[in-house]
Amino acid sequence: MFLCIENLIPFDEILEEITIVPNPQNFKLIGGNSLKISETSSISHNLTDNAEYLIEYVSDFFLEKGLASKLEVRKDTQELKKNVIFDLCEKYFPNKLEHLDNQEVFKTQGYILSIYDNNINIIGDTPQSIFYGMQSLMQILDYHNQQLISSQLIIIDYPLLKIRGISDDISRGQAAKLENLKEFIQRLSKYKINQYYLVYMQDMYQFKNHREIWEGRGAYSKEELRDLIDYARKHFIDIIPIFQTIGHWDNILYYENYWNYGEFPGSNSLSIGNEEIYDLLDEMIGELSEIFDSKYFHIAADESWDVGKGKSKVYIERMGLDNAYLAHYQRVYEIVKKHGFEKMIMYHDILYKHETVLKNLPKDIIIMYWKYNLKETHPLIDLIKSHNFPVLVSPSIWDYNRIFPSISHFERNINNVITYGYSKGIEGVVTSCWGDYKNKELRENRIFGFIYSAELAWNPRNVENPIIFWRVIFKHLFGENSDSILKVFNKIREIQDKKKLRVRQMFYYNHFFSHPYRKNTKRFRRNLRISRFDTLIVEIDNMIKNCRIVLDDLDKNQLLLESLIFILNHMKFYCSKRINSKKIIEINVKRINKKLLAIMIKEVEQLRERLKILLLEYEKLWLKMAKPDGFKSLKQQYVWLIQFYDEKIKDLMERREWKNPNIPSESIYIKEKKNKALNTFLFKKSIDVKEGIKSAYIQVIAGTFCEVFINESLRGNVITRHSLNYVLQDNNIQIFDIKHLLQKGENTIILRNTDYIGGLGIVNLYGEIKLESGEIIQIKTDKSWLGSKENSEEWKKVNSFGSPPKLTGGLNYPDFENGLHSKENEYVASFNTIYSKVSSKFRWLIKILIKMFNRYDILE
Repeated sequence: MFLCIENLIPFDEILEEITIVPNPQNFKLIGGNSLKISETSSISHNLTDNAEYLIEYVSDFFLEKGLASKLEVRKDTQELKKNVIFDLCEKYFPNKLEHLDNQEVFKTQGYILSIYDNNINIIGDTPQSIFYGMQSLMQILDYHNQQLISSQLIIIDYPLLKIRGISDDISRGQAAKLENLKEFIQRLSKYKINQYYLVYMQDMYQFKNHREIWEGRGAYSKEELRDLIDYARKHFIDIIPIFQTIGHWDNILYYENYWNYGEFPGSNSLSIGNEEIYDLLDEMIGELSEIFDSKYFHIAADESWDVGKGKSKVYIERMGLDNAYLAHYQRVYEIVKKHGFEKMIMYHDILYKHETVLKNLPKDIIIMYWKYNLKETHPLIDLIKSHNFPVLVSPSIWDYNRIFPSISHFERNINNVITYGYSKGIEGVVTSCWGDYKNKELRENRIFGFIYSAELAWNPRNVENPIIFWRVIFKHLFGENSDSILKVFNKIREIQDKKKLRVRQMFYYNHFFSHPYRKNTKRFRRNLRISRFDTLIVEIDNMIKNCRIVLDDLDKNQLLLESLIFILNHMKFYCSKRINSKKIIEINVKRINKKLLAIMIKEVEQLRERLKILLLEYEKLWLKMAKPDGFKSLKQQYVWLIQFYDEKIKDLMERREWKNPNIPSESIYIKEKKNKALNTFLFKKSIDVKEGIKSAYIQVIAGTFCEVFINESLRGNVITRHSLNYVLQDNNIQIFDIKHLLQKGENTIILRNTDYIGGLGIVNLYGEIKLESGEIIQIKTDKSWLGSKENSEEWKKVNSFGSPPKLTGGLNYPDFENGLHSKENEYVASFNTIYSKVSSKFRWLIKILIKMFNRYDILE
């Protein structure tokens, strides 16, 4: 199969640089004049009918680069005269073609590209081969702006790994628009990526019988996915679903209608002792098989942390955990095969721990080894390979819960995992991105890590010179204006590597959204580290100005540059916020002179207005990339912060002294000598109401699962768990209107908390009862509450970790009238999860660590 561009004209200019990403395996400049495509050139080919669209593809590229009209096209049934080209190959790469002749990856994806003797020739055995040769050609021509010229050269190229993919998290709040997904596919195909995984599809497809689990999430319709799959096919990218089949089901198991399928309400895991789950999985996988035509199906099966903690406990005790997992994986394997998928993929992190699973699973299952550390060796790959499984590796672009992907870290992680895996005979690489904690990060910024991975997946060896690599990439992305944009990228790397924001990258958002004036202690002021922030703000300002100048002239990837500018503005605001927090906390509003007070007020007002502009820009960029679903929850974080500044402006104007912005309710629990996997405790408080009630609300945070009773009537339940997934994150705190359940006189509130994961069963309740007289009765959990084990008549005093920010992080007062619960950070339920996973012998140490966190004002 060939594609030939004929009748190029000689061009005297000598090109200083030829760059292709990924770097070709065999590349040689062969001297002579440069050659230029002109309107007198023509195209001949012998492509199959279903591949002729590639002619239109390359023709459109020539028009974009300044050609006045489309080239004449001729389908030539005669075989291209290859002798001259093969002679060139033999001259510059002796015996190479003979060596490659029987290698499958060369025959299916390899190509020869020659630019010689007034012709451009692309030769390959498949349309995919021709497509990859075209991509290399277009990169060569694109690098020299609007000229369609190239030096004479010969390339023999092919990938060293047959699978080169990425996995895109579209399930945790930021569901990409269809056009954005297509844009990613189009860009990544330039760098010869050939697989694109959608994470996770169990709650991001519009299943016919399960509207509740996907409504309001931005889930994809059958029509959207078919359109995407067709588009990707033309770019030789296989769209593959990742569909969780045991763990990460908390988005679904949060809903009461699905509790029966899980270990317990809000469980992370399906109950594998329940036969009904296989009917559900069969139905859902079957529906997906009607859309996805890939031979691959990814069942995930990672991080199934709750297996055996609830309904399947007895089943697993009888079967043994190894055998229970094996039986489940085999059942899922049978379902996947039944629906026509040839290859099943699953993650490694649970199965490798169980020898019975490793020995007895079908050996055609592809095991995806994921690891996001910086280690150079990965012996678990050896273990899995020793059991004769094909292996894919999956490093990460390190974007999870960060304002921007950690550049140096993703470089090392991708380098190390791929190079080690390649030395052990892996099938390929699928580099991941993750949107933990509602996917706040702008998805456009994922492209850098994905392109870096494309280079290593084609050539699995360390990038020899990252400085040159990124210079080339930015030239491809931004053309002649790339230098100033590359400086921004390098500055972000410097900020990360040298910790110039004085915060760990994963805690950036926690600090960004925290109440700016949450404490006024000396220790808190010391913890506000702002060294050299003033200098950093000036540097960021200059970069923003330079980027805006470039943006006006940019003709491609404008959204990517807009995203970089937003990141700079975000970090700039963060620095200003921290500086202001330290400054305001240190002033005495009663003693400060009027002029200085006015300056302080003005500064806070300016911060507030800057934050409003930042939010508007964030929303504008979000809606260019993603569906609106999921944005409301993130927007509220900014709205709360704006409100905090509004309140501070009023306080300063009225010279009001600092007031604790956190709710006074304490996180309480019952101390038990023996901890069991499942604990149910009751917490009780009596409230005396002496007159008519105008309104009454409570806000509740559970210790896994809490039922709320008012005067013995069940008002509702709360599921609070540390989760990476959207639905639980968005519902960890619940507000209840309890007015209709209250009466004059004595009222009893009972919280029935079941901690299915074996934690401490911590609860926190804050409420307000507004009486007709205007008086407000405050309800709050504290040591005055009584607690009891279920089925015990003995009530005793409860224990307390104190009020926020202790244990939970900051929790401001809720806006009950508008149904807005306290602004929490993503770690509000982390302690209970950590505590549940620690051996009983060391749980006392966790409590001490928490007390130290409280003492030193670490939690925000």
